Amino acid sequence: MKLPMTGGCLCGKVRYEIFAQPISTALCHCRTCQKSVGAPHLAIFIVPTSGFTVTGNYKEFITIAASGNNMHRAFCPECGTSLFVKNGGFPQFRPVSAVTLDDPSAFTPEKDIWVADAQPWDVMNPELPKFEGNPW
Repeated sequence: MKLPMTGGCLCGKVRYEIFAQPISTALCHCRTCQKSVGAPHLAIFIVPTSGFTVTGNYKEFITIAASGNNMHRAFCPECGTSLFVKNGGFPQFRPVSAVTLDDPSAFTPEKDIWVADAQPWDVMNPELPKFEGNPW
């Protein structure tokens, strides 16, 4: 992928830059992702925390993952855009919402995760590997 990748919220008050190659990509179907973005799944880039910077003020809402880890879900306090997550169990990685990229066409999913929580009407690509939970 061409670096750096940039993105941000709908109103533009929170911006980020990814300057390290993503470690993985996925479509997450867990219930907390569904509720946090108001959609059947969340398209995520998993990037090294050391290769990710943010400008602007964001807020975090903490949820508890099925693993028991604290999930700090970052969003813009002005427009509400869900941007990225800090997983307390994996501080070296940052899941970033792919649709918030300035060019979301750079995203290609590698797998579907948490398919145990997938909605029956959400059509998944049959060619992608499926994981009942977290494959990491």
